[in-house]
Amino acid sequence: MRTVVVLGSTGSVGSQALDVITAHPGRFRAVGLAASGGRPRALARQALHTGAEVVAVADAGAVEDVNAALAILVRESGGPRRLMPTVLAGPEALAVAAAWSCDVVLNALPGAAGLPATLTALEAGRRVALANKESLVTGGELIRRVAEPGQIVPVDSEHSAIMQCIPGWAYACPVPGLQRLILTCSGGPFRNHTPAQLAAVTPAQALKHPTWQMGPLVTVNSATLVNKGLEIIEAQMLFGLGYDHITAVIHPQSAVHSMAEYADGSTLAQAAPPDMRLPIATALAWPHRPPPGVIPPMDWTRAHAWAFEPVDEVRFPGIALARHAGRLGGTAPAVFNAANEAAVAAFLDGIVPFPAIAQAIEHALDHHIPVPDHELTLGAIRAADTWARQHTHKHLHHITPSPAHQAQEV
Repeated sequence: MRTVVVLGSTGSVGSQALDVITAHPGRFRAVGLAASGGRPRALARQALHTGAEVVAVADAGAVEDVNAALAILVRESGGPRRLMPTVLAGPEALAVAAAWSCDVVLNALPGAAGLPATLTALEAGRRVALANKESLVTGGELIRRVAEPGQIVPVDSEHSAIMQCIPGWAYACPVPGLQRLILTCSGGPFRNHTPAQLAAVTPAQALKHPTWQMGPLVTVNSATLVNKGLEIIEAQMLFGLGYDHITAVIHPQSAVHSMAEYADGSTLAQAAPPDMRLPIATALAWPHRPPPGVIPPMDWTRAHAWAFEPVDEVRFPGIALARHAGRLGGTAPAVFNAANEAAVAAFLDGIVPFPAIAQAIEHALDHHIPVPDHELTLGAIRAADTWARQHTHKHLHHITPSPAHQAQEV
């Protein structure tokens, strides 16, 4: 039995994590939940369904809504009065939840806000199942200073696949013979688009991923391949190989989730249907295998055709920009991440065209002087994040408006 605190429980990964936990009550139990507070009824329903002991709401103004939703749901159930969870509110509530007594903290908080919670959980001695890739992207050096070997387990499907291809892997432990990591990506909906077609992409088109169901930011990041760039930085932090030894390839079928190449010439791959419940369950159960029946296996009685092709980093420069930020180190990856988030928001609002996202990242990196790794602090990361967002907002005012925005103005 593993007790689990789920941070970001009302989001896509958090909700699927609770599906895994409640489907296997003999292996997992949720003892704490945390969310921004934007979906109070959903959070209240999760708390009552799982029997979580504590619920943390980052937005102090939402605590009354959560308590009201809890009371309504208990009344509507018509059954015996249930034990109500303790509801904590405010930014400090996330820290309390991250350090709550448990075996595993699953961090599925969105964006750079997940880093402080990761550090808090690590400092409290918890194992962290990490779905918040921004923690390692923006603060990997800070995490390296406090994390013990084996204390971090990745949830991203690509890094989960690599972890499973390395016998006995544990965070911060060397892997003899490991030579190269190959991260697969579907290529998104625009992998065959010309530059002219990419310039005309609309937000509605970018939000239609061919394989995965994800939130809007991650879906757009998958379309620009910035998501793969973030994962390359994350892989470097997790597995300790240099950027010259981490490759991305397009695999439209999304069946092989990533591969590990060894110096003896062999390449190990992990394959499964594209379903996040499996990497979630793998992280919660690691180093043991997850319980049986998490997802249906692949049907090997029918024919399969898998394709692998190189990434065109000219049309999709997000990966090259991520490597550049990773090599700069210090606060540069935080700037990469924040500039991307600001540019994606502007694109989704119809203000700038699709290619402006990568252009904004490059502009921010070109104008940022990174704080080096040995001087890195949480305050420096936050300052870089704020600077990058402000810089990107100013820069985007000089970008030609997107076709959708021009149409709205007309």
